[in-house]
Amino acid sequence: MSKVVGIVNLHSNVSYKGLTEKRPVASVSFLGRYGIIDFVLSNMSNSNVDTVGVLIKEKPRSLFKHLGNGNSWNFNSKSGGVSLLYNEKYANNPMYNHDINNLVENIAFLEKSKADYVVVAPAHIITTMNYAEVVEAHQKSGAEITVVYQKITNANTAFVGSDYLRIKGKQVVEIKQNKGNRKERNISLETYVFNTKVLLSLMNYAKKVSSFFDLKDTLAYICDERKIMAYEYKGFARCIDSYEAYYKTSLEFLDMDINTQVFKSTWPIFTNTNDTPPTKYKKNAKVKKSFVANGVIVDGEVEGSILSRNVVIGKNAVVKNCIILNGSYVCPNAHLENVIIDKDARIEKMKELVSEDEPLYVKEGDVV
Repeated sequence: MSKVVGIVNLHSNVSYKGLTEKRPVASVSFLGRYGIIDFVLSNMSNSNVDTVGVLIKEKPRSLFKHLGNGNSWNFNSKSGGVSLLYNEKYANNPMYNHDINNLVENIAFLEKSKADYVVVAPAHIITTMNYAEVVEAHQKSGAEITVVYQKITNANTAFVGSDYLRIKGKQVVEIKQNKGNRKERNISLETYVFNTKVLLSLMNYAKKVSSFFDLKDTLAYICDERKIMAYEYKGFARCIDSYEAYYKTSLEFLDMDINTQVFKSTWPIFTNTNDTPPTKYKKNAKVKKSFVANGVIVDGEVEGSILSRNVVIGKNAVVKNCIILNGSYVCPNAHLENVIIDKDARIEKMKELVSEDEPLYVKEGDVV
């Protein structure tokens, strides 16, 4: 039986403004109880990939805390587990701090794994992809590399800046950047299957071509030199590549038609658990179409919002279309609409925070 290892690639230029000031995108809270990285890790676990390396670009502390030993995602340390791969050598040098150099610095992870195939996937693109099916298609095609893509009809507004594929037969003949000038594109989901020997050779090749080349650059460069096949994924996919996309996608999950495409009994989404008391709804509580995590106390009106653990909504406060992270407090009679509040912040003096356009952001630990 072929051995497969997974790599979660956190090397990207994606940021969510203040939310990623102290933490990487992968550990930003999502839907009140998850980290964004939980979805790709769950895909790995559900696909029976039990050895996973996480390529960390920056700000690793919160990821170390969130991932722990990987047991929450059923990664058994005896058979593989989770390895956090951080490139300290180039951590403060943006031009050299990319996925290829990280892999080179942590090459022992691949060499010790003795894997036949490597699945590489990002955290900021949420899917429910079965990597076992992609690996099987990769094997049958005789490919050296397989790129997973999705046909979309809104490429003028979604996945702008991502790569798209030009495909002939089922082979990738060109990889270019989506500039949003066409609606229909075969968008790369930045998920790849490599023959391990091919990936190792590409790491050396990329360094010879350009020390600044990352994995995406290298794949685009070698299209006419390697057998790169395309695999079409037809399931749920959302690219959370900006502050606005984070807000929009989060609230989109309040729609049960969207929610049930991701949260399925046959494809569980794992996360680490916390011992917190049940949600407490007090006398004045009115909650509609919202996610409310454990430990929350509500004594006001909440609609179309996401409340993380241990959030407190004061008496007669009104909270609409908001995302409020762990441990934050909203004072009585406050009125909040279209606001993202980072963890441990307190809304005390400014009793009205309403945005008509981009959601307002309240920094972690601030009192406003």
